[in-house]
Amino acid sequence: MKKHKALLTLLGLVLIVSTSFGQVAVSGGKGLYRILDAESIYPGILYINPFYSGYGSDNEGKFSEDHTLNLSFTLGLSRKMEIYLNTVPYQDDQEHIWGPFGDTKIGVKYSFQSKERFTKFGLAGFATLPTAPRHNVDFEPFTSDKIGWGVLGLLNFDLKNNSSAIPLKFSLNFGYRDLDVKDRFFQDKKDQLVGGLGLKFPVRSSIIYSEFYSETFYNNSDVSLSYNFVRFTQGIRFLGPWNLVFDIAGDIELGGYSEKDNGPSGNPFIKDYADWKVVVGMTYRTQMFKYLTPEEKLARKYQKEEQEKLESIRQKREQVIKDLEDIKKKLDKEKRDKDAY
Repeated sequence: MKKHKALLTLLGLVLIVSTSFGQVAVSGGKGLYRILDAESIYPGILYINPFYSGYGSDNEGKFSEDHTLNLSFTLGLSRKMEIYLNTVPYQDDQEHIWGPFGDTKIGVKYSFQSKERFTKFGLAGFATLPTAPRHNVDFEPFTSDKIGWGVLGLLNFDLKNNSSAIPLKFSLNFGYRDLDVKDRFFQDKKDQLVGGLGLKFPVRSSIIYSEFYSETFYNNSDVSLSYNFVRFTQGIRFLGPWNLVFDIAGDIELGGYSEKDNGPSGNPFIKDYADWKVVVGMTYRTQMFKYLTPEEKLARKYQKEEQEKLESIRQKREQVIKDLEDIKKKLDKEKRDKDAY
C-alpha cells in the first residue's frame, strides 16, 4: 500500500496535466499545450484562450527578453469535428518596444468514431498565413514568409477507460509541415516532421500535464536533431473564479544551439531558441449554439409527435363539447317554441 501511495505521489509531482473541463492548446483545438487531443470539444461550445509566454537571458553580457502573446478560438461543430484559429497579437522581435503581429493559423480536426474505449483516433489539418511583417524572430519556432500547411495524425490512449485505477491519458501526434505551399512536397529544406507525446493526470479539481514536442527539419543535413525546436512542457490547469480556467507551465528546451558550437554560421535554419519559458494562460468558455445528438433529436421528435397527438385530442374534445352545447341550445329553443304554442 505504501509503495502504491508513493507511486501516486510521484506521478502527481512529475506528470503535471489537463482536465475534463476541456483543455485547449495554445494554437487552438482541444489538447495539452502544443499536443492536440484526438477527441473534439463539445459541439456548440466556443473556447477563447489567450496564452502569454516570456523568457529572459543574459546573452554575452546583454540582457535580452522574449514576450509572446497567443490568442486562440476553438469551436465545436459536432461530436466529431472542431475548427480553430490562432493569432499572435504580439511577438517580440528584439528591436521594437511593441513587437509586430505574428502569423495566423487556421485548422480543423476530425475525430473518428471507435468502439474501442481505450484508443481514439483523429486527424488535424491546418494552414499558416504569413500575416507577420517579420519572420523567423529570435527565440521563437522557425517561420517563413510563405503560406504553409500541415497535417497531423492524432492518437489517444485513455487508461481510465481500460479499467485502470490510474486515470492517465496519453496523446500522440505525428505529422508533416510544409512552410511553403508552392515548393516541392516532402523535398524542400524547410519541410518539417512535427510530433510529440503528451499525458495528463487529474488531481482533484486540477489537471497536471506533461508533453514532449518537436519540429524537426528532416531533409536538411546541416541541422542536427539537437539544433531543432525540441521542447518539454510541464504545466497545471485549474478552475478559477468566474468559471475561468487557468494554465501555468514551464517550457524547457531540450538540446539547443550555441554560438560556441561548430555548426554552420549564418544558417537561417539554426536558431538559438529560448532555454526556458514561463507560460500563463486563461480560457473562457461560452455556448454559441445548441447541439442535439441523434438520440436527442429522436427524443424531441417523439415528444413533438406526442404533443401534436395530445393537441389533436384536446381540439376534438373541445369540438365535442361545442357540438353538445349547440345541440342543447337547439333543443332548448325547440322546447321554448313548443311551449309558446
